Amino acid sequence: WLPVFLGLRAPDPLYLLFAFGTSSTAVILAMAGFTRISVAMLPIAAIAAILGLGAFERSCQLPKTAGIHSSFPVFVKCAYVWLIIASVLSIWAASSDHSGGIWGASRHALTVGFLSTMVFALGQRILPAFCGGHVLFSKKLMFASLLLLNIGCILRVASEIPAYEFDFAIAWTLLPVSAVIEMAAVSAFALNLITTFTYGGRKMP
Repeated sequence: WLPVFLGLRAPDPLYLLFAFGTSSTAVILAMAGFTRISVAMLPIAAIAAILGLGAFERSCQLPKTAGIHSSFPVFVKCAYVWLIIASVLSIWAASSDHSGGIWGASRHALTVGFLSTMVFALGQRILPAFCGGHVLFSKKLMFASLLLLNIGCILRVASEIPAYEFDFAIAWTLLPVSAVIEMAAVSAFALNLITTFTYGGRKMP
């Protein structure tokens, strides 16, 4: 679906197979207790997946953004940036003696930066069409939800490490701000979809 939505070339199955094998091996090694070896494989798997999908390559065709905000391809690419950040932070965390904040930042980059950005972007692209052929209620709400989500994630990841690892006062003050921004993003996302399913034939500019 990704190459189709973004207008990219056909995916490379060898890169994707390598990414799947590498990430699967990393999971098995982590379960066996070889954490450092496991996390070292995560950036390799992430880069292989990105190369296989051609996520950062120039589009061969126009992205399919009809009915949604034109920033859709940009935020999908941002999600893959977060995936790389998460994997690199996991290596740092595994090699550090006091790494609670680093692990937390890595998990946040993965769950909010990568997964949630994907859900927010693809959910508002796919769900209205799959659930009765609705038209997304508001492109502006879609953009707001994705922008707020990524701003909140940037603040969280950037402040969690200095807060937990170095006890910086300003970092502690930014943590709740990031949470409020991310909750605003979730609210905008939910409002857009709920309104879409309730008033599917009406659309805001």
